[in-house]
Amino acid sequence: MELKSAQFKMFLPIPVTLITTVNSQGVYNGAPYSCVMPVLGPLNLISIASALPRDTLKNIRETNEFVVNVIGKPEFRKAMSCAKTYPPDVNEMKEVGLETISSKKVAPPRIVDAVGWIEAVVEKEVVGENYSVIIGRVLCSEVSDIYWEKGRLTEDPLILLAPHFRTLGDRIAKGEEFIDHSTHPEMKPS
Repeated sequence: MELKSAQFKMFLPIPVTLITTVNSQGVYNGAPYSCVMPVLGPLNLISIASALPRDTLKNIRETNEFVVNVIGKPEFRKAMSCAKTYPPDVNEMKEVGLETISSKKVAPPRIVDAVGWIEAVVEKEVVGENYSVIIGRVLCSEVSDIYWEKGRLTEDPLILLAPHFRTLGDRIAKGEEFIDHSTHPEMKPS
């Protein structure tokens, strides 16, 4: 069956992450992002794609730093709650009850219960009409000791396979569950 061009997301899994940033006034920001991927195996680069405008993107442009927090089941619902519309001077993680800790190489914080963290600085930005792709140089990547045992992960990172969030084939939630209908009324179920 041939799909419409944007429907490839139905079979191409993408990771569930929470990107943390800090603005020039020191206010932390956390936003769920699934358009995240490594750039070529041997390179220490990671890319994130963002719609325009976003507080996360504004903060990355101001400070050139970000953390990709890879999310598993334990903090999934809280992490996705950060998608609600908050003013730029509000720390989403504090609002939803996500505990943070300091990062090792960058100013934005880590989410304590994330499966792992990727700390990066901006290498390059590619800007389109309504999107931006940030390519970051990875300074530090680490798996949480909580989820690492005998050389293996004990908590699987979550993936998004539209319209569901999944872990190893098991559905965790429907994507529509986390849409803020006050800012996206066109996506309200009928």
